[in-house]
Amino acid sequence: MKTTAPPSSIDAKNEMEICISCLQTNSPGEHFCTHCGTPLTSYAATGPFESIFAEGDFIRKAIGNQRWGWLVRALVFLVLLLPVLSFVLGFLLPRS
Repeated sequence: MKTTAPPSSIDAKNEMEICISCLQTNSPGEHFCTHCGTPLTSYAATGPFESIFAEGDFIRKAIGNQRWGWLVRALVFLVLLLPVLSFVLGFLLPRS
């Protein structure tokens, strides 16, 4: 009869940690992902110095993703341009 080792006998020190954001492996004991900088442990969010980097993680990733940057800039430009054009045309067009 074959027996398997209980889960508690697995050496936890050799296990690699997987980042929840980029799914890359990190060495044990890392507080931040070495690939994308996402906080991996609770200490990364509660340590005095580390919390500074953990708070801006979401914002850095949102700014860093420039896939839709050109579209957002174009829409903002149009939204700002329309009131200015309507104001100028309100003075230039003849009133009835």
